[in-house]
Amino acid sequence: MADELEEDVVRVAINAQLLSFDASARNSGISRFTYKLLDGLGRVTTDLEFTAFINKAQQKDATKSDVGQAGRVRLLAENAITSGPLRRVAWEQFTLPRELKSLGANVFHAPANVMPRSVPCASVVTIHDIAFIRYPEFFRPTRRYYQRILTRQSARVATLIVTVSEHTKRDLVEFFKINPDKIRVIYPSIAPDFRLAAPEVIARFRAEKGLPERYLLYLGNLEPRKNVATLITAYARLRSRMGGETPPLILAGAKGWYYEPLFKQVRELGLERDVTFVGFVSSDEQPLWYAGAAAFVYPSLYEGFGAPITEALGCGAPTISSNTSSMPEAAGPLARLVAPKDADALASAMYDVLYDDMLRARTQAEGPQWARQFSLERMARQYIEVYTEVAGKATR
Repeated sequence: MADELEEDVVRVAINAQLLSFDASARNSGISRFTYKLLDGLGRVTTDLEFTAFINKAQQKDATKSDVGQAGRVRLLAENAITSGPLRRVAWEQFTLPRELKSLGANVFHAPANVMPRSVPCASVVTIHDIAFIRYPEFFRPTRRYYQRILTRQSARVATLIVTVSEHTKRDLVEFFKINPDKIRVIYPSIAPDFRLAAPEVIARFRAEKGLPERYLLYLGNLEPRKNVATLITAYARLRSRMGGETPPLILAGAKGWYYEPLFKQVRELGLERDVTFVGFVSSDEQPLWYAGAAAFVYPSLYEGFGAPITEALGCGAPTISSNTSSMPEAAGPLARLVAPKDADALASAMYDVLYDDMLRARTQAEGPQWARQFSLERMARQYIEVYTEVAGKATR
């Protein structure tokens, strides 16, 4: 089949097996990154051809999505059952290389840290972070070992590596001893939906959700690395200072892993009436949750980039985050940054931001401009440059 294809067309194959449209934690993180990549590639003019391998179980929703309807990226549903982790890994390591050869791919892109040991073409792997090395205690053993072994292997065999921040690039150089010349930094995109909303739209949203005019918001999966336990402790201290004037704390996001202690912590601190877990929030609703908040608080211990920070700023929400890893890159000059394990500093930051009208005005004026730098088209064009570069390396 490959011999029959035109020789001058660069064919890029992308492993989109983790693309999900479920109302769960699966429809976040890597899934959202992959979708935005495919969406961006479909929006720009290029001579490259794109094929994305998707999970058969997601085929119907993928076909109905904007990417599927645009038709610029071919969505190829695998007949093999790849919904379970072990089956997906087996397909990825053993079946995928044969699929790439049959397709006549010139470039293969693995967008989620791991690629096969060997592929019949040039290759790109996007490595988001190495949290499994920085904070191994926060991962279940099977996932930790899988990521540790196969991410390191993938970094070594890929033609080029893309990281989502300068910080992750430095981590790869430090921990994997990768030549920095092999690494390109491409920041993730922020969807254009994350923008200011009209006051009447925000008021209607608050009314529909039963939200007060002022609330503090965390939005992200519930997992140890996100440091929600410290946020709850800091909120308890804020409430001791502000009393009945304290806005409620909304914890929005799907249950990830090792999340059970958070519910116990809220009960033990007597905060059941003040802290609300609202569960998974769809990407369609997220901009309004940000826009309606008095402040967005994201005290994560470690991020590959920290897209929620930039999303919140795009919606004009005063933002507090951590001064570690890549988060200063996502925050730019606008967010208030604190040491993530310092509950007192976090409580003080929340208090200050709640009463800082100048910060709110500045965030609403400059936040959307900051977020617009991270456009779908910009990310797609930078990936096209990488695909073209590695295709050239393969023909030398």
